[in-house]
Amino acid sequence: MELHGKVVMLMLNIYLFLTMFGFESYWVNGASSSNSKVGCYFIFGDSLVDNGNNNNNKGLARADYKPYGIDFSKNMIPTGRFTNGRNIADFIAEFLSFKNYIPPFKNTRGWNILKGVNYASGAAGIRDETGMTQGERTSFNKQLDQHNNIISKFNELLGSKSNVKTHLNSCLYMVNIGGNDYLNNYFMPLYYKTSVQFTPQQYAIALTKQLSLQLKGLYEKGARKVAIFGGGIVGCSPYAKAKFDHKGSSCVDKINNAIQLFNIGLKSLVKDFNTNFGDANFIFIDVFNIALHDTSSNQGVINRDNPCCELRGDGLQCEVNGKVCGNRSEYIFWDGVHPTEIGMMTLATRAFNAQHPNDTYPFDINHLAQL
Repeated sequence: MELHGKVVMLMLNIYLFLTMFGFESYWVNGASSSNSKVGCYFIFGDSLVDNGNNNNNKGLARADYKPYGIDFSKNMIPTGRFTNGRNIADFIAEFLSFKNYIPPFKNTRGWNILKGVNYASGAAGIRDETGMTQGERTSFNKQLDQHNNIISKFNELLGSKSNVKTHLNSCLYMVNIGGNDYLNNYFMPLYYKTSVQFTPQQYAIALTKQLSLQLKGLYEKGARKVAIFGGGIVGCSPYAKAKFDHKGSSCVDKINNAIQLFNIGLKSLVKDFNTNFGDANFIFIDVFNIALHDTSSNQGVINRDNPCCELRGDGLQCEVNGKVCGNRSEYIFWDGVHPTEIGMMTLATRAFNAQHPNDTYPFDINHLAQL
């Protein structure tokens, strides 16, 4: 305890020195993020951006085993990312010029939290019950609780509420949530009542209303640059096409149509937030549109129908130590529901620098970061 106290005093003295000589902006606006384009980077969401928070969980929604991460590093050690390599959050960290990827909440300690935290959890949803059939996971509400815990530590590290506010206002907040509220909730009538309680339109409205309250809470805690990712073409995933009847259509239309209702609500929500919170900027990433206008086909023949890895019995994720395809850059889906690294890169690239007029609204992440 005595040593810990001396370390804290030393760090506070360094902070006071920097403040005294005009370097406060360096410290507050991202000393730990070096030359990054934003002060820090917070990530909320599900398996598309989870990078290890579900490791060792008691449940099925885990990616801490091979063949996950086979292309992430030379040693091919799984990191908890639900793909063969980097995920959306990783690519955006690169585009923002962070030297390192943002660490998962469970591995974040000390001054390292100043550059940001990844709270995302596989199987998580807007609704607390979403994903319960997958076992242990961290819902969006619980992720927000974790963020509040991190903010309380900011108060200790930065010395004043003013410094904390300045730092938090400079950060990018990424929210990728909602897909599981459909695939691991609404379209699982044996386990959830939502499809009986709500029509697809009513459910989209209910989700958007709840998300609105959650995002407002994030704003009240200092978020001023928020990128909200919409739902993707889940009905075109190998899992959905194997599980649901799609009557000659290339995808499961009832799932995609329901998710599009949610996306329409999200875009409207972003517009309302930008009107009502003039000191903040919210943007919508139209993942569905990006997938529809996927340009990865320019790289050659792309397999859009089959998973790259051998699937386990439920058709969702890879079999432990299962076989994988050798030409992974030619596949869109890594497992039953998650994109390959090339698929993740396409989504992240166009979210950061929009290539199609409808990729983002009202502008892309690159523009948001510069505000």
